[in-house]
Amino acid sequence: MPPERQVVGFIARGAVGEGRLFESIGRALGLPPEEVKRFDVDGPAEVAVLVETALRSAGFRTDVTLYIDASRIQGAPGLTSVEVATRVAPLLGEEVLVSPPADDPAVATAWFLITPEGKRFRASEASPGGDGDSVDIDRASLRPV
Repeated sequence: MPPERQVVGFIARGAVGEGRLFESIGRALGLPPEEVKRFDVDGPAEVAVLVETALRSAGFRTDVTLYIDASRIQGAPGLTSVEVATRVAPLLGEEVLVSPPADDPAVATAWFLITPEGKRFRASEASPGGDGDSVDIDRASLRPV
């Protein structure tokens, strides 16, 4: 029986290469490199973390979804997207966006920006203009969390 997986995600500012991304995720979660692999619907799923990425055309570029086998990571049952993004951002050296928790009243219109230094800010989404797949923030809206 395949493991039950916890889903978390974030969007990194730059176009992050798979090797650097997977290494940063592994280090952030205390895993050896072989325990973080690309999600493949036809491939094996016995590693601790499966990673699915999509590259956006502008704004925050690398959209990342993690499928975590919580039984294999210490403290994983309580892991949130914000916590994972806070651990990964310094290792990547990239700003990272994450949705606020579902119970946050501003979840539909706001993001949390996490800097490589680990600082957290609430940010409003900037209008993407004509590019429907891009996500960016209004820097003037930044408020410390």
